[in-house]
Amino acid sequence: MTLAQLKYFVKVAQNGHLTQTAKELLIAQPSLTQAIKKLEEELGFSLFEKKGRVLFLTKEGKEFLPYAITVVESLHKAEQMQDLIYKRYTGNIRFAYTRPMSPNYIPNLIRGFFLKNENKKINIESYSAATAVIINDLKNDKIDFGFCSDSEVQDDEIKLIRLIEYPIKLVVNEKDPLCKIQQLHVKDLMTAPGISYTEGSSMDQEIQKFFKEQEITPDIHYRTSSEEIQNFVSCGLGWALIAQNGVPMMDGLKILEMPELKLKRNTYLAMRKDRELSKNAQKFLGYVLSYNEKFI
Repeated sequence: MTLAQLKYFVKVAQNGHLTQTAKELLIAQPSLTQAIKKLEEELGFSLFEKKGRVLFLTKEGKEFLPYAITVVESLHKAEQMQDLIYKRYTGNIRFAYTRPMSPNYIPNLIRGFFLKNENKKINIESYSAATAVIINDLKNDKIDFGFCSDSEVQDDEIKLIRLIEYPIKLVVNEKDPLCKIQQLHVKDLMTAPGISYTEGSSMDQEIQKFFKEQEITPDIHYRTSSEEIQNFVSCGLGWALIAQNGVPMMDGLKILEMPELKLKRNTYLAMRKDRELSKNAQKFLGYVLSYNEKFI
């Protein structure tokens, strides 16, 4: 009995057709038929019975199928782990990052790292995601690092290193009535509709905490992503508290000062405390820390 035979058996059982299964597995149908027949000979019982062009599991086949599936799934997991281990120790660096961050931050970081290590074979895989997703992917060993907020991180397994601090400012359409108030205070936000981030996101949690501390409950009419929030304000849908991360303000927008608003948006480097980093990942960590000295 071989792993290939079990894999073929499970696939035929799922499809009910030899021809279709052979195409999916990219093997000749006679070879697939022979593999199933040989497996049945080794087992001492038939796995399928044919009715027309369709194959159905025999009573014995139905009983054997769950065990074969367990073996095939274990093989798949082993192959995935082999790929992860290979990437971990052969130069790949994997990380995810959240918004809002300066759109140039990650590209500039990667470019500087490659310039410093231009003679070394290093591959980088990255993607953007919410903080909660990043922490989950860290714990499941899908990534080495995460650039994220700390508001959703409550895990003793995760280490956080503060990298960047952005001020959060009140942004309005330049025609907004709030612009006419000579000395603006946080309670004045109650007089106009507001825009916030997706409910439950890191930015939304920080802003809601601020409102609670100020003992106000503004009328939040709309919620959107950090990439779209300027557009909503520009269209006159309301005011918003936006992190000033280096992205130029759109035409028609204005930043208003409020003495009570001292919010900061911090970006952290997250990593697992128990994770042994590859040599290249260690180099990347060192570069990130030195690169970010100018931001703190």
